[in-house]
Amino acid sequence: MEDSALQFRIQDGDRSEVFGRRREIRPEAEERTFGDMVTDAINSVDDAKKTADQNVEDFVSGKTENVHDVMLSLEKADISFQLMLEIRNRVVEAYQELSRMQI
Repeated sequence: MEDSALQFRIQDGDRSEVFGRRREIRPEAEERTFGDMVTDAINSVDDAKKTADQNVEDFVSGKTENVHDVMLSLEKADISFQLMLEIRNRVVEAYQELSRMQI
């Protein structure tokens, strides 16, 4: 992953990173919907949380002693979740603003 956990989307050549999860970019012929992008972002946040939970379990059970990696995974999961919530709040605000507009 890149140095900054707050990077939303990074593209380089044929790879893309969304919320810290790398995936292959789909060909141009296959269009992605907004729903697909939202689903991918939510799944990425969920994966970060599951990874953090697993790291905590491993630390508590004594399988690992690296507190640094455990704290990093917890912070990455927290920042990803906060970013997702902020994006949701902005989308809801935009929807409410549009619904108040008179046509």
